[in-house]
Amino acid sequence: MTKAIVLACCVPFMLGVSATAQVQVSVDMAELTCEQLMQGNANSIEAAIWLSGYYNGQSKNTKVDVSQFQKNAERVIAACKDTPKATVMQTISKLPGAK
Repeated sequence: MTKAIVLACCVPFMLGVSATAQVQVSVDMAELTCEQLMQGNANSIEAAIWLSGYYNGQSKNTKVDVSQFQKNAERVIAACKDTPKATVMQTISKLPGAK
């Protein structure tokens, strides 16, 4: 068998496997705890991005400042270390400068 035939046979199989391996999960971001955010998995990264978009949207801010994003993330993580059982949104609302 040529490589092209093997590739043509394997690609649909691989796409099918990856599509079925992904699980749709819905998360109520208002209930996400600091402890869950600090687990550091892919879901934590997605949560941080979503939260940033949420708060920037509330402020009608359409620009992304990557360095400020990192500074804000560091502030949230530092506050979350002190209150791991609190929700992330509660923690953010208590940060100095939070609106």
